Amino acid sequence: MAFKSVLPPSDKKPKSQSRSPSGKSRFLYALRENFSVSTWLLIGALLQSILVFIIPRLYAFLPVFLILAARFGDSLAITFGFKRNYYMDDAILHRVSPQIPDEDGNFHEDSSNEKVVVFMLGAKSNHPLGIFAPNLKETGDFLNNMTKALEQNSVENGFYGGSTWSSQDKNGANEFLFLSYWRSTEDVHNFAYQPVHRAAWDWWNASVGDGKLDHIGINHEIFEVDRHHWEGVYINFQPTLLGATTYLKKGDKMVGGNVPDQWISPLIDARRGKLRTSAGRLGRDPQQNAEKHNFDGYME
Repeated sequence: MAFKSVLPPSDKKPKSQSRSPSGKSRFLYALRENFSVSTWLLIGALLQSILVFIIPRLYAFLPVFLILAARFGDSLAITFGFKRNYYMDDAILHRVSPQIPDEDGNFHEDSSNEKVVVFMLGAKSNHPLGIFAPNLKETGDFLNNMTKALEQNSVENGFYGGSTWSSQDKNGANEFLFLSYWRSTEDVHNFAYQPVHRAAWDWWNASVGDGKLDHIGINHEIFEVDRHHWEGVYINFQPTLLGATTYLKKGDKMVGGNVPDQWISPLIDARRGKLRTSAGRLGRDPQQNAEKHNFDGYME
């Protein structure tokens, strides 16, 4: 029996995980990550000191106290069950596994039965100004334009979806990673020659020789994974990573009237059956591992 998504389909293509927060939210997150905790504390201390000089100390102290008290009270109310835990919104409270459907949006009867390509594009600013460093805005704008173009024509581009992650290197510089999933390596290469990427390519090649971009780092990695050589599982998680991608299920205009196109989630119930174990999600026999190691960690 073919798999069935645990989430309802959508008539319109949902935004990819990297673009689901608003542009303002993404900027505020980047701004927060741009400076160290000590820098933010010093900025807060400076602003508080200025307020003390301008207005009476009680009025300068009261807003800070009330905001902290409200946030502390909110955390306590959630912890002790007096308030709904909104951090769990949209979480699927059981084990689910991602499965990629065929080109028509139909799930297979066997697990991991489609190839997937993982493309990782990284960027960083080796500069004390971080995201405000020279030419970094242009770099970010090119990436945003490419992501928009991918989403607008995702089926033609073979683009399944992607998410954005950040880290910090040993020198304190932030690294940003765009992690995306594709139908094939050929689709990645074809997109590289489209005008939206060529514009970024030409700008970089024209600017890199004069040393103005030396503080900007970029990288990419591509992994082409054959069928039955990938798997995933999420427990008590909102849709994320491969589980946050979407796929077009083509409609049917010949049977019983018009059946519209729909966008479907790859997440499948993995609490039982072949998707319950890693081996099963890889399309292999899970009993062999259980017998080899004399242990069935998924026994119900």
